Amino acid sequence: MSVAETRRIAVIGAGIGGLTLAIALRRHGISVTIYEQAAELREVGAAVALSANATRFFEQFGLAPQLASHWFEVSHLIFRDGRNGRIVGKHDVGATYRQRFGAPYVGIHRADLQAVLSAAVDPDSIRLRKRLADIDDSGARATLRFDDGSASEADLVVGADGLESPVRRSLDLESRGREDRRVGVRMHYRLAAGRSEPSRLEIFVGRGYELYAAPLPYNELLLAALGDWDALGSSAREAMDRWIGEQPRLREWLDGATPLTRLAGRAPVTRRARAGFAPGAVLLGDAARATDPLTAGGIAHALVTAERLAAVIPRALAEGDAPIARFDRERRRLLRAHDWLTRALVFLVDRPLLARATMRGMRATPRLMSALLGIGGGVAIQPPAPARASVTAAISAAPALPASSATDQNATLSQRAGSA
Repeated sequence: MSVAETRRIAVIGAGIGGLTLAIALRRHGISVTIYEQAAELREVGAAVALSANATRFFEQFGLAPQLASHWFEVSHLIFRDGRNGRIVGKHDVGATYRQRFGAPYVGIHRADLQAVLSAAVDPDSIRLRKRLADIDDSGARATLRFDDGSASEADLVVGADGLESPVRRSLDLESRGREDRRVGVRMHYRLAAGRSEPSRLEIFVGRGYELYAAPLPYNELLLAALGDWDALGSSAREAMDRWIGEQPRLREWLDGATPLTRLAGRAPVTRRARAGFAPGAVLLGDAARATDPLTAGGIAHALVTAERLAAVIPRALAEGDAPIARFDRERRRLLRAHDWLTRALVFLVDRPLLARATMRGMRATPRLMSALLGIGGGVAIQPPAPARASVTAAISAAPALPASSATDQNATLSQRAGSA
């Protein structure tokens, strides 16, 4: 029997990173068992993924046709002064990415992305309602213990379980650094007829916060806020209402809109493990490193690092932890530029006068703005591009989807996998 047939890979978390890793490993002849504590797929984060070259990645896995009908192209990125709503920065990201990177700048509703990924995973590999209690890594194989009293062994444990990762905590990989005070909240709306603003992402920079208004299919709008804990105050709902009230443009868009979700979020939006791996285990996605989401690069980075980890795992099963250690070092190197950019932008948005001056400067230097957007979207670390014509044609020819609720889309995983 081959190594792939005799070794067991346990993936904790059925989010974007965990599902992508399972799909990528299948190309190497390796099957996994995915443990997910939720009863069905849930939306986390801002629930919309913006990635300049996500289409290129999914072309590698044969998923572009399924996803093409869900993509929407973002034409412009607009920055507004939070004091008066005036435009202080505008960039034609649609034209920039087509000209410079040969691919459109696209977004996708996170529920749609997770539904397509879960449909591509072997349903027999998924164990739902399995909440990890602890990991015993003292033996030759790791023993996973769950809250329901069950246990399982694995040769390699992959923690793809998000910002508050139980795997990271169980393996004592928590960072001991200063706690980040930036928090994020979000809501979804269905806009009134005639109120939609398709294909443009607008960012309102206020005192101590930013508001991100992102168009979604089905005449929906995602409104996300990032800011300092103190700016949010004792009531996130009151803070969001106050910030919306300060923005005439947003008030106009949301006039007559129907809230589709409650306000969600608030936890600190960044987290960094002190190490991305331990003997017999590796962290993936936000479990390893979650940077401030203002650059919208989290999904792109989860996809890319999952694909790279899948290429390393066969060697790790045969050779031990050394290939995983090399993967972790390479991951840190690849994401270093994005980390620097994120820290610089967080520094700027916390200083409104400097931020406004910088955005005006960006208008005068579109090439620099394009380079920064490329770093934020993970362009430089995407897998090699397939034939561009096939990707662009798949997107441009995609029919519009009828409206469907997040509940309908999220049912995919539970219906296919059943209860644990």
